[in-house]
Amino acid sequence: MKTLKITCVEKGVLINKAFSFDFPVEYTEYEQLNQQQFYDQVKDQDVIIISDLKVDEQILANNPNLKLLVLCSTGYDHVNVDLLKSKNVEICNIRGYAGDAVAEHAFIFMINLIKNFSSQLNAVQSGAWSEGSVSFYLASPIRELKNKTLTILGKGEIGQALADKARAFGMNVIFSERKNAEKCREGYVPFDQAIKQADVLSLHCELNDETRGMINATVLKQMKKDSILINVGRGGLINNHDVAHALENHQIAGFGADVLDQEPPTKDHLLLKTNHPNVMITAHIAWATNEAQERLFSILESNINQNILGHKQNLI
Repeated sequence: MKTLKITCVEKGVLINKAFSFDFPVEYTEYEQLNQQQFYDQVKDQDVIIISDLKVDEQILANNPNLKLLVLCSTGYDHVNVDLLKSKNVEICNIRGYAGDAVAEHAFIFMINLIKNFSSQLNAVQSGAWSEGSVSFYLASPIRELKNKTLTILGKGEIGQALADKARAFGMNVIFSERKNAEKCREGYVPFDQAIKQADVLSLHCELNDETRGMINATVLKQMKKDSILINVGRGGLINNHDVAHALENHQIAGFGADVLDQEPPTKDHLLLKTNHPNVMITAHIAWATNEAQERLFSILESNINQNILGHKQNLI
């Protein structure tokens, strides 16, 4: 086999580990290019490894021999799949590496938000407990997960991993059918019914034209006033304005998210400015446990080797 040219343009998102290729390569890596640097510096490659950068007509023109686009992620809503396939470029993504990691993160949100944990901690840190007259200080109501209904949107690896954890805590778990679906599949509950039953609604579905902004004012008004919304899927699944309005008007009792529609967000992002005390937002880290990062790197490396050697693996 001839020597192939491979470039990783966003190595900083991966663990600090060297790739091992099963064929001759001329390998280049960059910690983090921006889009313009991508245009200017990456040319004539056979394989390109990306995380968030875009591969468009200009990138393809700069790399006419491109055979394989390797994603460092599961999601590929930022990839123009039709364009790449029209140029006979194969695309592979990462699968099956972070189901438990992301499900655990969603569960952390769930258990903290149902306990109003931020308010409880703040009562101690602010001195409110010390100034009290009795042995305890309940800053906000707290509830139990047992016998509560968890509605999950998305029955993939992460959704099912979360379901297993929730059932272990005695929760009733239901999977929602797609919004606006004409029929309800076996094992699912119709969307409107599932939303109304939810004590906790957790989002684990893909972001596409059908799901973008699906959690809007109409949906939020159907939810219980003491219900909790969790999004560890994609930021675009929710309507930011409608969620912020629901929180500020106490239409829902809490919100946890590991993803936003803009990443990194501006400091004045609407959901970062909400005054509701029961909101937890983390910086897209649910996938990033040490164990999951090791699995991601191993799968990514295997994706390159297997696909280049003709053994199709994790192709989109």
